[in-house]
Amino acid sequence: MSNRDPMDEGVFRLVRKAVDYNKSVCVLFYDEDYLCSTDKYVVVVGKEGRFLANNIDFERIANAQPADFRIKALKDTSPLVKEVEKRGRSIDEFYWQTAFHMSNGELLEGCKEDDVVNIKQWPNFTRLIRTPNTYRITALLTERATSLDMVARLLEVQLSEVHQYYSAAYHAGYAEVLNRPPEKDIQFTTHHAIDIIKKLISRFRG
Repeated sequence: MSNRDPMDEGVFRLVRKAVDYNKSVCVLFYDEDYLCSTDKYVVVVGKEGRFLANNIDFERIANAQPADFRIKALKDTSPLVKEVEKRGRSIDEFYWQTAFHMSNGELLEGCKEDDVVNIKQWPNFTRLIRTPNTYRITALLTERATSLDMVARLLEVQLSEVHQYYSAAYHAGYAEVLNRPPEKDIQFTTHHAIDIIKKLISRFRG
């Protein structure tokens, strides 16, 4: 099964960059008549590592194309920023939920078929979407580092389920890869990286 790369133009990548650069942003989603909605949005406060999703589900966030949303920079004094600081969720939850939906049973960018994986800490699954065997997979990978194929065989589960679990855990920061050096950041070809940065900057300015 080959790696998918649905992140380049989507909300996930922009949110990740906002957090990396300690930016506060609001991602506004368009409704059916293509007018930008005022009540369907995700607010991210990068310096706090927190977010708030309003009237928008993670499946739509994960599948959103550039034409489906716009991103707006927020000042620290914005009421939306204050609201996130007061009742926002950890950004790890956003990464897990969004990566889970983007995966759809395939390995996302940064995850490799032959990775030997350990789960560093037990996630708080009361707020996270789960596969049918999430608890069993987590128990195995917190006990001992294991390859993805071996997880599927030991637990007698579909490899696609393991891929979806691992994609979410990896991008939320719960998974540690032991058989290769950690990736500080997902790499692009040079021209692709430049395009991403230009689009990010232009969206922040908007």
